[in-house]
Amino acid sequence: MELIERNGILNMLHTEFQHVLKGEGHCIFVSGEAGIGKTSLIKSFCNETGSRCNIYQGTCDALFTPRPLAPLYDILLQIRNSPVEKNIDMEDRSAFFAGFFHELKNQKEVSLIVFEDIHWADEATLDFIKFLARRITQLRCLFILTYRDDEIHSRHPLRNVLGQLNPDSFTRIQLLPFSREAVEVLARQRGYNGEDVYSISGGNPFYVNEILASYSPGVPENIRDSILSVFNRQDEKSRHLWEILSVLPTGLEITFLDKMESFYTAVIEQSLDTKILILKEGLLSFKHELYRRTIETSLSPLKRVALNKKILNLFLQSFELNNKTEQIIHHAKNANDYELVTKYAPLAAGHAASVGAHIEAARLYLSAIEYYQGNDKDILNRFYEAYAYECYLINQHREAIIFMGKSLELRKKENNLEKMGNCMRFLSRLWWLDGNQKQAESFGWQAIEVLDKQPASKAKAMAYSNMSQLKMKSEQTEECISWGEKAIAIAREVNDEETIAHALNGMGTSLMLLPSSYAKGTALLQQSLAIALKNSFHEHVAQAYSSLGNNGVTLKDYAFAKINLDKGINYCEERDLDSQKFYLLSWKARLNLETGLWKDAYDIACTLLKIENLSPPTKIGALVVMATIKMRRGDPDALSVLMEAKSLSFETTELYRIIPAILALLEYEWLTGKSVIEEEVLSQRINRMVELGKFSRISRFYFWLGKAGKEHLLVGESYEDPKGNHKDLAEEEVRFWEKTGSLYEHALVLFQGPEEQKRKALTVIQGLGAQAVYDKLKSDMRSSGIKSIPRGIRKTTQSNTALLTERELEVLQVLKEGLQNKEIGARLFISAKTVDHHISSIMFKLEVNTRAKAVQEAKRLAILK
Repeated sequence: MELIERNGILNMLHTEFQHVLKGEGHCIFVSGEAGIGKTSLIKSFCNETGSRCNIYQGTCDALFTPRPLAPLYDILLQIRNSPVEKNIDMEDRSAFFAGFFHELKNQKEVSLIVFEDIHWADEATLDFIKFLARRITQLRCLFILTYRDDEIHSRHPLRNVLGQLNPDSFTRIQLLPFSREAVEVLARQRGYNGEDVYSISGGNPFYVNEILASYSPGVPENIRDSILSVFNRQDEKSRHLWEILSVLPTGLEITFLDKMESFYTAVIEQSLDTKILILKEGLLSFKHELYRRTIETSLSPLKRVALNKKILNLFLQSFELNNKTEQIIHHAKNANDYELVTKYAPLAAGHAASVGAHIEAARLYLSAIEYYQGNDKDILNRFYEAYAYECYLINQHREAIIFMGKSLELRKKENNLEKMGNCMRFLSRLWWLDGNQKQAESFGWQAIEVLDKQPASKAKAMAYSNMSQLKMKSEQTEECISWGEKAIAIAREVNDEETIAHALNGMGTSLMLLPSSYAKGTALLQQSLAIALKNSFHEHVAQAYSSLGNNGVTLKDYAFAKINLDKGINYCEERDLDSQKFYLLSWKARLNLETGLWKDAYDIACTLLKIENLSPPTKIGALVVMATIKMRRGDPDALSVLMEAKSLSFETTELYRIIPAILALLEYEWLTGKSVIEEEVLSQRINRMVELGKFSRISRFYFWLGKAGKEHLLVGESYEDPKGNHKDLAEEEVRFWEKTGSLYEHALVLFQGPEEQKRKALTVIQGLGAQAVYDKLKSDMRSSGIKSIPRGIRKTTQSNTALLTERELEVLQVLKEGLQNKEIGARLFISAKTVDHHISSIMFKLEVNTRAKAVQEAKRLAILK
């Protein structure tokens, strides 16, 4: 079909291609409804650029259970003698992706990669898209991806992918329908009424083209009738072939047709001639997906079941399990063959889990549960427990609690103590993740009681290790170590490396936080990580990175924390470990907050808090970060966010969650002069910290009690008091926070010094955009008699989140008109060189690398209207 009203978009594609030729890769996401012309646009662009690059194309399939990495496999088949294809190890997805990346990097020619229909992409493919898109600027590659925007609902995983990419690395292009004028021109050329065609088609290029293609006489009442009128005019054999193909979303391998009916060869030739069907790479399918869907939905329920059974039997007679498992499940569901679904869904789920596609694995296990019709409770229990575990990994912990509870009830009836105890142990973990420490401890102790007198087993070892972790979270180090050592002893007896990795994690996390055992704790965590990596224990690898990163933030070793948090986040992203990924991201937000990257911290917290069913440990961290930034900037809703964090943290009963919320509330009291936290609550937490030996005059708890005027709660000298005089301690504190790189904390301790340090502190606070804190400190300086205090942030600067100055806003306003430096300078009565300086500052603050992108980002942030 001739491209109409697409020249502007083609020019955009060619412009980006020119940038790629110069060495910087780019991604382009092309969206639009079905039939809008995405494929035609890409085909035309490929034809125009094919002589200057290597083109690789892959497609996602519309299956119930899409085959993992289907478009990537398509491309591997197109790369001749690819070392990646010869050395595929799907169980090590990161190495697989890296191998493909290096294959592209080593290519002499520019690469053009096309992924079509990514709205149907499986989780593994979405992970690859994210992986390559984040590194695209390192390649001479244009990565074009198409999707139907009307199939991307608010919770579709593709939205998360787009939301996590660097805005500079990709461009979005939305294809619009033909204009009324264009449709009228096309209709007149064929002798049709353009107004009628437009009113029926809405300008959709496919609808317009099909209506005008003489498949049916006159203008049909609607597109469905148009397609069915073509279908009904075919002979019986053609209609039967089309019906078969309509229940095959991925098409049918041509070799299968000979095994069905011999007369199909002539029928296929006729359909290919009319271009209703196409044959591509051995697959026979409809040229347009809308044809397939229309015919499929026109089938009676009985005929649809019969056709799916026919395809199912064909696949079962001759197929390779790894290549057709997903299709068998798809057709078994549509054929109402419950037995086959429950046979193959768990197999596919196990494979999906092994390659890190845990979302897909959960869906498949749920299918097995829903379709199981037997009475074997052991089979049902296996499905329940496998599904619950996958739900746990993908942040569906409440669903996991429900199904693990069902399993426990069945285990109690069969009186299988080992499996019953294991259910209780896992429920303990799930309830902790749900923020219910009381239930977590209850099930933890129940598991111990059931298994304590049983022979050594993996379940028993893991129950002990779970108790070790509960004690670690309650900051009871001695008991944590005791239970951990018991767990490791049993695990070694039964050769259980998974529990060893788990127990080492709990013990290492607890010991690392103590100055006297920091080295030992770190070594235990590294040992846990090594065991987990060696055995592909996905959950325990993520937990090891999490413990190392979280402890790094707690101990203010920010460089160490960043390395481990980033590794953990990347590891989890590649394996659908959403629960752990979100938790790691909450700590990444905390790290960014403490190191002065407040915009990044706030963005992460906002993203996390939009996620449904976020676990309380993760949510508390995100709420505290968001509330702290809001409070320091002077946002009016800061207190409501702080109180939500307090409420959730107190429900966990864990000091690890409670203290950050309390410190933020004390800071709020200091800033506002309002009392928002009960003194009895503070006294209880002080006493508990004293009992644990974790309260001293150099702790942040002590610092903020003093700032908030709550020193009278410090009764007696039962807590540790540092040695040295006040001046030496103050100087040491200044040096400590300066060394860590925590700008805000360093500024606060600086402010306690002489006037020169107060002025320096005020400058830092102003640079962070902490307007409320700035005003508070400025007021304190005036009260102490200091004059000539630095001027605060101007009103015009406060009104924009990027903190652009008044002059920068003026330059930006003119910049959006597309003027050059000299023209801007003449308009604002400043030199072109000064304009250039302002534009450089604007791009830096908006985190973009071109003038056009600066304008786009300013509009997105509502700085420009």
